[in-house]
Amino acid sequence: MGCRRLVQWLARFRQALPLAVALAVLPCAQASEPESANAAQQQPPEGAVHFTQAELLSIPGIGYSAPTRRIEDAALPADGWRTIALPHTAGRELVPTSSGGKQTVTDWYRLDLAAMQPPSARPLVLYLPRWKTLGHIAVYGDGALLYQSQGSPVHNGYNHPLLLPLNSAANAPVPRTVLIRVNRLRSSGSGFSTVWVGELASLNWRYQVRELLQVQLPFMGSAAFLAVGAFALAVWLGKRREPLYMLFFAISTLAFMRMLHYYVSGDYLPMSDEWFEWMTVASMLWLIIAIHLFLERLHQQPSRWLTRTAVTLAVACSVVTLPHATKAVASLYLVTPLLNLMVLPVAVLIFTVNLRKALRAKLPEGRLVAGWAVFTVAVTSYDSLLQNNLVSPESVYTSPYAIISLFFIFSYIMFQRYTGAFAEVARLNKGLAQRLQAREAELEQSYQRLRAVENERMLSAERKRLMQDMHDGLGSSLISAIRSVEQGAMSDAEISGVLKGCMDDLKLAIDSMESVDADLLLLLATLRFRLAPRIESAGLSLRWEVQPVPALPWLDPGSALHILRIMQECVANVLRHTKATTISFRTAMAGEGVRVVIEDNGTGFDVEEALRRSGRGLRNQQRRAEAIGGTASWQSGKGGTRFTLWLPIQRGIDVDKAAALVKA
Repeated sequence: MGCRRLVQWLARFRQALPLAVALAVLPCAQASEPESANAAQQQPPEGAVHFTQAELLSIPGIGYSAPTRRIEDAALPADGWRTIALPHTAGRELVPTSSGGKQTVTDWYRLDLAAMQPPSARPLVLYLPRWKTLGHIAVYGDGALLYQSQGSPVHNGYNHPLLLPLNSAANAPVPRTVLIRVNRLRSSGSGFSTVWVGELASLNWRYQVRELLQVQLPFMGSAAFLAVGAFALAVWLGKRREPLYMLFFAISTLAFMRMLHYYVSGDYLPMSDEWFEWMTVASMLWLIIAIHLFLERLHQQPSRWLTRTAVTLAVACSVVTLPHATKAVASLYLVTPLLNLMVLPVAVLIFTVNLRKALRAKLPEGRLVAGWAVFTVAVTSYDSLLQNNLVSPESVYTSPYAIISLFFIFSYIMFQRYTGAFAEVARLNKGLAQRLQAREAELEQSYQRLRAVENERMLSAERKRLMQDMHDGLGSSLISAIRSVEQGAMSDAEISGVLKGCMDDLKLAIDSMESVDADLLLLLATLRFRLAPRIESAGLSLRWEVQPVPALPWLDPGSALHILRIMQECVANVLRHTKATTISFRTAMAGEGVRVVIEDNGTGFDVEEALRRSGRGLRNQQRRAEAIGGTASWQSGKGGTRFTLWLPIQRGIDVDKAAALVKA
């Protein structure tokens, strides 16, 4: 008794749940149902008549037979009719026998519409909320065939409600008797709901609500699930390290395949009933496996023994239920309810283990999945009762709503993971930016310290260089002049000449500190500005034949001073010793360097003897040229002297090669 009451309670509760919207808008006048078919037919024809009783005649047979175009009551057996309450179910065999898949039963349901006379001012329709059978259904009005189901006997659109016109036009006669023919396999049983007859306006909303709950919502939910799964697949293809997206796609695909039989009839299937039923059963098994793997990836606590066991059972069941393997026992659609009952405890075990680990790991999504698992077990148990004709056939399958809720829950989980990944990237970027900013501040401080040290070093080096140069050049000249004056060995003109030379040295030292931006021509122009007055005052003609040459990247103030001193010493030698009347400056390219030539038309001298005898000035020129990576050379004769300074464009040129270029 307790089990029967539990079944009845589940039936009432699950029947009311999906139809809550429809029941909320039912008119108060239709709240109570008639107690008999005759009482129902006494209602006014303007409303909808609800038939809760009918007459039933069951005729056994072998195999399916197509409905005839006409059938008369007289052609049916007169005895055997009995009055039944609607909705009505015929029990099924949980474990089908070999003959149960061949023996058929044809059930005739008869409705008396005599109370619907005289003809209605509007056309009338017959509304059948739900019927379930492994076979076909046909509807006759006064013996004429009004409707017959299409498709295969297995996938015949059983989940679609039926809205059928009884008289095609207003004021047309309404059939006095309606016969509904339902043929079925004896082992599969059948289900037949209550019947409504009335005007289209009063029954269309009932049909639309039922169609929405039984067909449209499951279809839209599974299609949306598959679309989001395709997006997850695209994400996984771009980021292979995230298997959750691939598992989400697998779950959405398997859920879509599992839901197909709720809204697809055999007319639209590109495969046989046996293969379609196998796909439905196999997709349910692998859907459970995919959900298990998904949950394992969430809580990061794998159960290898459970995974191996579940995969082994799924593979074995998928192989055993292949159409060619089950033909020896019974058709797969006859044993599907038994398989669903066998899978249920395995699914409960898998969900229990994963939920326990999710809650132990304090995973926020664990509570959502826990609630969904409890809901799924409840609705799956109820659907198993409905599939085995143990509850009212007027109820609605609730498993599609479990899939729809799974879609929302898993979409929420993936959305949280997706947005969480962006939040984590933003957090990491913020941390990196802060560390980078701190590092930049440290580098800036280090740079400032290094810059201060470098400036101090450069100032010290420049100070040392200037002091050394002034000591060797300007200091030496002044000391010589002072001694000559003290000894009275120099005339005023000679003293003036020495002091002018000292001033030239000082000016050249100052000029070397100016930036020339690696431009040799600018440096030579400075030299011309300083020495041209002295050359002209000595009576020499200056020829300036300087041509454009490449920049010297290494030309810094120290190197510039070396070049100026070399040129100054060369001009001084011309003025003191050669008695020349003309002095010329030229520049030209010479291999990988630049050549500066100073030539005069004086008396000339023996270069080797000059270098060996005193040669301090000439040797200083050579040392300065070598200090900046260049070479200095002289060619002198009766026609004059030519001094050549070769400077490399880039430092590191071979000295011997440079000397060869100078001679060339």
